[in-house]
Amino acid sequence: MYKKLLLVFVSIITINAAKAQTEKGNQSVGLSFGLSTTDLKTRSINYSTNDYDPEVKGKQNNYTISPNYSYFIADKLDIGLAVGYSYSSQKYDTNMYSPQNQSGKSFFSSIRLRKYFLYDNKIGIRTGPHLSYQRLSQSYTYNINNQPNYNTNSNVYTGGVGLDFVYYPIKKLGLTAAMGNLDYQHQKSSGNTSGTYNSFNLSFANSLIFSVNYIW
Repeated sequence: MYKKLLLVFVSIITINAAKAQTEKGNQSVGLSFGLSTTDLKTRSINYSTNDYDPEVKGKQNNYTISPNYSYFIADKLDIGLAVGYSYSSQKYDTNMYSPQNQSGKSFFSSIRLRKYFLYDNKIGIRTGPHLSYQRLSQSYTYNINNQPNYNTNSNVYTGGVGLDFVYYPIKKLGLTAAMGNLDYQHQKSSGNTSGTYNSFNLSFANSLIFSVNYIW
């Protein structure tokens, strides 16, 4: 009899401990790091001949750091807030119609609603809608043919749905990694390349965005 009661007691403690990370009322704070590298290829039109110039190759690097906070409004459902800074650089082979170097830096904030789907309350995915605002500054540098350098400032508004991998190795620690994203982006730019731009973006496993979180 005592063994059965002890087994039930231990089982209850184990279930509650496993559930603790994503149950209603829990909170977490964390820090996200992002890194991606992309090989680029582009071709420009030579308006004097109405033909394309030879293909230009380049490379783009992106770096992101972002503190974040989340609160579980229900079991396995949280609201997440984040602010952050990102930097990107692009370098191309020399071409008279394309900038040789491009760089951009931005500050951003976002809010997300995420539903968790976990196996054994430890490993799985989370997904849900998100909204974000980004203030972006870009610079373009030409090193040939006396082309002037120029700068662009943009306000970027984004809404979409994200997908993350989630793992809880111990009770107070959560690890996440971005897996994919589908979003709509509206950008208003001023400066040398002023205008309004709209785009749909779909990405899956094309960058590393990793987050470490403390739960209480």
